[in-house]
Amino acid sequence: MVASLEKSKSPVSNLSAETAQPKISKAERRGDQFTASWYVAMHSKKLGNKPKAIKLFGKELVAWRDKAGLPIIMEQYCSHMGMSLAQGEVIDGCIHCPFHNWTYDNTGQCVAIPNVEHIPPKAHQHSYITQERYGYIWAWYGTKEPLFPLPEVPAAENKQDYMLFRFYDKTKATVRQIIENTFDYAHFDVVHKIKIDEGGSSNYTLYAEEHPPITDDPPIQEGARFGAAFEATNLEVDLISRMLGFTPNSIILLVDGWTSAQRITVFLDGEIAYKVLLAASPITPTSINQEILVMIKKTGKFWLDPFYYILFCMHNRFGTFQDLPLYDYSSLDAGGVHVKHDYGVLRFRDFYQQWVNKCEAAYSQIS
Repeated sequence: MVASLEKSKSPVSNLSAETAQPKISKAERRGDQFTASWYVAMHSKKLGNKPKAIKLFGKELVAWRDKAGLPIIMEQYCSHMGMSLAQGEVIDGCIHCPFHNWTYDNTGQCVAIPNVEHIPPKAHQHSYITQERYGYIWAWYGTKEPLFPLPEVPAAENKQDYMLFRFYDKTKATVRQIIENTFDYAHFDVVHKIKIDEGGSSNYTLYAEEHPPITDDPPIQEGARFGAAFEATNLEVDLISRMLGFTPNSIILLVDGWTSAQRITVFLDGEIAYKVLLAASPITPTSINQEILVMIKKTGKFWLDPFYYILFCMHNRFGTFQDLPLYDYSSLDAGGVHVKHDYGVLRFRDFYQQWVNKCEAAYSQIS
């Protein structure tokens, strides 16, 4: 496992040139469309043995577990008379409608109707392909079959080396706003107060669709990934941190993700301090649960681990408190004038729109 940073010698982008401002459609400007991607549907622990009504992608859905305990997510309202399957029961690995006992299997196909021999062909509930990893149930959106596998996040399943902290926030932001935030390095100083002392320096490298050479995480499928790295030296450390002996000189924020989630690695003085899995759970296009899993690297010194756990958890919690209120009061129909510092954001938006365009109408319509 790579534990330290080796700086890239071949950044993809040149941020010194002024950024072109192309004409785009209203939908692209708003950025409230979903891409073909993996999204967090819900926390694993929230789905037990009983069906549960959820809202995702602007649709009313039902989540339940089949006979093998695997998560199933499908249309909530029965194809017969529209009753909520969330009020039904799961028996022998199938979900039963509470009104007339129509029975659906884990593919959404109606397999039994009392006293009916021939089941109508349209007796079927649309279902989503799911995976259960990292404490979440993920759902694939946009196409019949996934276009790339759910990326690996090894630290989320490595409690021997990492301490985990999980939280989420509701926001009026779009998925694109949440994910593009880490490519907007110009706001780090203004919003998050990342300051550099005299004599320090900063650098931003956009890896775009390359696999970052400094990550120890497995590659995301080519064409589905987008990443960047922000580096700074001579950090200005606050008084409390100095009093506690926490005085890192340099930071590297490495981002490696896809259109609906990111793996983030934070290096302090060249060593991995913690990782973050940031993911979007879209209730509607403009009502999102921002899901965050912080994975703090253990130091091997039991007296230091609680300190770093509290410090890095607070750092991430406060970071979301700084960002989300700004999104909640923003306008998707405003803005559009850009400068060179927006290069990373604009490149990501182009990438995002490519994956919006991959969606197939039959699998991506919003209610």
